[in-house]
Amino acid sequence: MSNYRYIQLDVFTQEPFAGNPLAVFPEAEGLTDEQMLKIAREMNLSETVFVLKPPAPSPEKIEGDSTEAEAGETPRSAVAGETKPEVVPQATAVARQPERSREPAALRRLRIFTPAREIPFAGHPVVGSWNALAREGVVPLPDGGNGWTRIHHEVGIGVLPVDIEFKDGAPVHVVMTQGKFEILDEVDDWHEQAEIARALGRLREDLDESLPIQVISTGLTSLVVPIRSLADLRHCRVNAALLAEIYTRLGATGCHAFSRETIEIGESRAHARFFAPADNIPEDPATGSAGGALGAYLVHHGASGAESVDGWVRFIIEQGDFIHRPSRINLEVKGKLGAIDEVRVGGKSVVVAHGEVVF
Repeated sequence: MSNYRYIQLDVFTQEPFAGNPLAVFPEAEGLTDEQMLKIAREMNLSETVFVLKPPAPSPEKIEGDSTEAEAGETPRSAVAGETKPEVVPQATAVARQPERSREPAALRRLRIFTPAREIPFAGHPVVGSWNALAREGVVPLPDGGNGWTRIHHEVGIGVLPVDIEFKDGAPVHVVMTQGKFEILDEVDDWHEQAEIARALGRLREDLDESLPIQVISTGLTSLVVPIRSLADLRHCRVNAALLAEIYTRLGATGCHAFSRETIEIGESRAHARFFAPADNIPEDPATGSAGGALGAYLVHHGASGAESVDGWVRFIIEQGDFIHRPSRINLEVKGKLGAIDEVRVGGKSVVVAHGEVVF
């Protein structure tokens, strides 16, 4: 018999039983692809993460490396296949993403599964996984146990940086850098827009016509649909079969409906709902990948309503309130109208369960 332990967290929240649930298997070596998918179906959460050590670097990659970190690079430890993440001050960790002449070494590899399939990238699995792995001691503490540590990890779209904030030796906040923002398609036909509205249980007149319906991505594609008001968004009643047919035909992994009206005042700039029935996810409580793309979309179209400070626009996207799983996703978008340079998504997580799968 094989035993694989897991940690369950609620992500993008500080409160248990809110946010988006996530199961993380911190030591998943030995599991096959088929077993991972079966476990994800058994967990029956929007995503389950299997953590693996990255392959040891090839001799060609190691050749010429120094045990000391070069400027702007992540130093290696003496252990083959492992990396020694750099510990950097908070302001530096949040603000910079060093230019690199080659791909940095990954501390861990994350494989992310929905109950239906493996996906190359997602938001709350990254944020929650690194909160869990930091608690496991995988991430070295900053000096004094307070401050930020930057690591790199491997996901399906490549090697990306992650910044973890610690307080008194415990992880309190995880910030992930996402992929390049892309607009892949736009729905400008009146009849197609009406069909999308109907799939959401709304009329075409309920759409926010000041913004486009587009397929966007920072690593995972989503169909973003602007809704006129928070009340209209609240009263969406999804036709799952029709909506899945529409967004999959457009090459998206789900539908991200949103309104620029919010529940909370302050830093919130949008309230969103994410529907992915084709992956057996009727509604996701918090979607970091789609949230990052939505944040970039809002800045790209000049619709975030937030001020730029030193080239960065920072705000919060609300999600999950209408299904009793309130979530708050922190956005940092570097760019301006029509030009997005970098997208970062962050949030808090809370551990709610430990368990073991036996088979």
